[in-house]
Amino acid sequence: MECEEIMRICVAAAILGSLLPAPAAARDITVATWNLGWHVDKATAATWIAKCDGLFEKDTTTGVWKPSTGGTGIPGWQVNFREKVEWDWTKFPVCDVYKDRSFDTVPVTVGAYDKRLQQLNDFIQNTIPADIYAFEEVSGEQAVREALPDGGNGYNVCTFSDFKIQRLAVAWKAELGEAVACTVEPQLSLPDNPEEDQPRPGLSVDLKIDGELLRVLVVHLKSSCVSPLEASGDLTDGNDRDCRILQQQIVPIENWVEDRFSSTDKVILLGDFNRNFWHEVHETGPVRTDGSSPYTPLPAGVLVKDLFGEVFDDDPAATTVTLLPEECAENATTMALCHKGETEILSSDERKQLSQSANLGCRNPLGLDHILISRGIASAQAAEHVAIGVFGGTKPASDAHPDPLLAISDHCPMVARLSL
Repeated sequence: MECEEIMRICVAAAILGSLLPAPAAARDITVATWNLGWHVDKATAATWIAKCDGLFEKDTTTGVWKPSTGGTGIPGWQVNFREKVEWDWTKFPVCDVYKDRSFDTVPVTVGAYDKRLQQLNDFIQNTIPADIYAFEEVSGEQAVREALPDGGNGYNVCTFSDFKIQRLAVAWKAELGEAVACTVEPQLSLPDNPEEDQPRPGLSVDLKIDGELLRVLVVHLKSSCVSPLEASGDLTDGNDRDCRILQQQIVPIENWVEDRFSSTDKVILLGDFNRNFWHEVHETGPVRTDGSSPYTPLPAGVLVKDLFGEVFDDDPAATTVTLLPEECAENATTMALCHKGETEILSSDERKQLSQSANLGCRNPLGLDHILISRGIASAQAAEHVAIGVFGGTKPASDAHPDPLLAISDHCPMVARLSL
């Protein structure tokens, strides 16, 4: 081949290359997950407060607490909602949501709720501005928008209105794009169970960002079966109601994960798992009671000991995830305790120390909330448990302060910076 011909080919290739679109630069986004603790919109809060101000009596025949019709009884704030109560769980929180440091219920006023909402709004705007928020325990879109800056102006919201009032929601900056799909996963709620044994469903949101599909999955699994290092966290204990229900959620969540991870390599799974995944990761025992491989279908009658190992077993390969490391960067105390809590059970005193306002401030600081990312997403930093400080405490009314002070949540938010 003559030199002139080689030169023409090279020039043509260079021109063609200049006409092809350049590879898209990775987009960095900030995501946050936060359980807002029975958060409802202002209108619902006002009705709820009025109902809890009302009197309740216990039916001597059925043992069910019911609104009083004779003007006698005790205020709803004094009713133990772990007992049987005649109540609309789809519309209203329980009356004993807000508790002081002694774990006594604090009655709520409209003025106190309005102040809590303003503090929550300011905290989100000033401390955890994010591109995508995953919220747990919210009543619906209006509750989410009231929590976001400027009434949620500039954000799109995906949520639902059925199931119980502890719902899930995803809010994202409208500039990221519209949702391709917003889908509830009812099987996680165990619809065949009695109503009182039905936990929350899952939520899946598809976003088209820079021409690529990003899928955001949010969960809030059954509570009170947290760690395999505790007797109360033994998933195979069929006599423990909470662990039995969480055990029932394992197959539905694995099926859901395999389905939702199948058509895109960019998936974020986050929320309140109510399970300490780090304790499971550091355990070396079998995943199942019969020792069989989690790669195979779960045999009938076999129980799962390790939720994380069963669901995230890298089979199929598309479900390979990274469990983001977690940090508590508020100060040296929080850093040390969070690091210790990754492999050990913290003592009661250590947990109380973490929940002090000088440290993280929230009553449930560790071991419940996680962020997982798929193979098409990267993160150069750990996820951070963000301190809520003085806003994590609830105080009853007093002569000097006729309205109580309400915590903005019993959880601390978790925030991560990701690269798509």
